[in-house]
Amino acid sequence: MTHKFSIRSDKNRDGKSLVFLIVRSGKSKTTMNLDIKIEAKYWDNIKCRVKKSNNSENFNIILDTIEAKIITIKRDFLMLEKVLTPELLVESINNNTPEFDFISFCTFHSLNGNYKPNTLKAHKTAINKLKEYRKDIPFSMLSIEFFEKYRKYLIANKGNRDPTCFTDFKIIKKFINLADEKGIRLGFKKEKFIVREPKTTPVFLEEEEVGRMHKYFFNEFINKHHILPLGYFLFSCYTGLRISDIQNLRRQDVEQDIFRFRHVKTSNDQYMKITEELRVILNYCPELFVERLSDQKINQHLKKIAETCKIEKTISMHVGRHTFATTILKNSGSIAKLSKLLGHSSIKHTAIYGHLTDQDALVEMSKISYESKDQI
Repeated sequence: MTHKFSIRSDKNRDGKSLVFLIVRSGKSKTTMNLDIKIEAKYWDNIKCRVKKSNNSENFNIILDTIEAKIITIKRDFLMLEKVLTPELLVESINNNTPEFDFISFCTFHSLNGNYKPNTLKAHKTAINKLKEYRKDIPFSMLSIEFFEKYRKYLIANKGNRDPTCFTDFKIIKKFINLADEKGIRLGFKKEKFIVREPKTTPVFLEEEEVGRMHKYFFNEFINKHHILPLGYFLFSCYTGLRISDIQNLRRQDVEQDIFRFRHVKTSNDQYMKITEELRVILNYCPELFVERLSDQKINQHLKKIAETCKIEKTISMHVGRHTFATTILKNSGSIAKLSKLLGHSSIKHTAIYGHLTDQDALVEMSKISYESKDQI
């Protein structure tokens, strides 16, 4: 396969001609137009570069970059033992997805896939961490040992905990499977790349702790910056909604006693009820679902609110969802009905809350007694 840069004979109104790439392999030939237009007198047919002029350096840097990319694509198609045609070469240049580089592969298929905004956000976070670890990650470098070292890096250098690592590795696993489907050779069997969900205990608030926050919400001396974030958090404690779903609600939705919404995460439709206690909160703060705060800003405020309310737990909006679930189960609620209220696609996702109430069951032990009341 050969390639060269050339200039078209036709000119535009400014008297400039378009520079393009010619790729040949046997009788097969394809061309690729480049975003470079110059006057014919500045083109060097021998060197296939722009002669010295005002923009010659910038134009030649572009051509040199494409040249280097072509060499890299040829090399890695050879390593992967894949046939490279002129059409595939031009496609690889245009798409910026040389199939040897895992980061480029993930980036391209993330941006060009049919993903929801929150999923894309998670993809971007995971990919950016990979870029910080290594600028380039050829597929030939990937191995089980590579990912074990990467996990240690996330924990030691990024301060990530197991749940965060699990989220990142689920995304990585997704693109590993996609690469395998597209015929990219991996240095390991994808079945051996196992992502295990960490066994963690979700953080939730006891009823008394929520009561403290509830009391603070109605306190006339509350920090004015805490009213909105605390209102949204209490809404989650009463409904179990995720922050993504809460951010999508409008004031007119929550003015109804029963409203319908669609889960951002699953796209499932669901009904939710506004209880009497929750209605008091909504009426007390008419700015709720009118004024908005970013997810990050809400969580920052919640940490300060927890300190004010003397709650020694790391609080985020998701803690409201966990609190809703555990409160229902502690009050003899049905786990099957809870699963419906949480919008889970499977009851197995709801089962994580079952063990949280195990210690409460120990209270029942006091009912057991074998001593005779008429002991002598």
